[in-house]
Amino acid sequence: MTLARTVLLAPALLLAYLVLSASPANAAALEKEIFGNVVVEEGEVEDEVSTAWGDVVVRGRVTGDVHSGFGDVVTEGPVGGDVEAGFGDVRVDGPVEGDVKAGFGNLFLERGARVEGEIGLGYGAVREQHPEASVGGGVRTAGVDDADTPPGASPGTVAKGVATLGFAAAALLLAVVAPRPLRASARRVESAPGSSLLVGIASVPVVIVGSVVLAFTGVGLLILPLAWPAYLVVLLFGALVVAYSLGRRVVLATGRYHAGDTLAAIVGALLVAAISLIPILGGLLLAGLVLLGTGAALSAAVARRPTFGPPRRPTYASYEDYLQAHREEK
Repeated sequence: MTLARTVLLAPALLLAYLVLSASPANAAALEKEIFGNVVVEEGEVEDEVSTAWGDVVVRGRVTGDVHSGFGDVVTEGPVGGDVEAGFGDVRVDGPVEGDVKAGFGNLFLERGARVEGEIGLGYGAVREQHPEASVGGGVRTAGVDDADTPPGASPGTVAKGVATLGFAAAALLLAVVAPRPLRASARRVESAPGSSLLVGIASVPVVIVGSVVLAFTGVGLLILPLAWPAYLVVLLFGALVVAYSLGRRVVLATGRYHAGDTLAAIVGALLVAAISLIPILGGLLLAGLVLLGTGAALSAAVARRPTFGPPRRPTYASYEDYLQAHREEK
């Protein structure tokens, strides 16, 4: 699993979950659980608990699954299904009949934790496990099989190494097959980082709300299977754009610009991978960079669309600027 795919998997699953849950029978419940925290108090029994943006606290009983897309999950009462958090920590202090999964957060197993299934970790780790806590299944890291782990290396280390190589390969491929849109988006990152970040952040709720609205229309149900992969591609492209932009700055600073876009793409991919390893803040920085690149790509695409009348020719302050611009377009 590449780094970019891992970064983008949780939003894709979140969108799929929201739309699949948006049936007429569940419409009222879905509206209450898209944004905000969800708490199951002692004595309450719920079939299933979920929220896209918020924390989940279970003090009562849940017979089914417990999900949070962007938030923490705390279970103190019994859960009959799986417990999962996409971007957030999971704290278990009660019985769980299913699996416990943490995508980009850490796992805390308190004294009362009784997990009958297995533990699934993305880029987090088991930060705390009480001696009296028990796990029936094993601990698995996304994309890595224990049997394939080299001696002396943890599954998480191997996963991060494979992810870094995959992301670098994707950046290199994009620099070779699509250099012009890559450069145009990178220039947008450098010239308007603030507006690009705002556009990228705004794209997330727009896609989520738009997916929920489309789920209630016949035509929308046909469009959604195409819209999700399209947004995934945009997010992936945004991650590669910001990686190339960072790499180009480093290459220019070292005076090796003549090495070409390929070196900038590889260096930038390694920088983004290194940023993701920063404790605590790494995930937030990585998400911010992805949204920054996504907003820049969307802005650049809109800016390149033809308007009414003939296209305007660019103007240059000097002949040297003209030559430099044409060298970058090649």
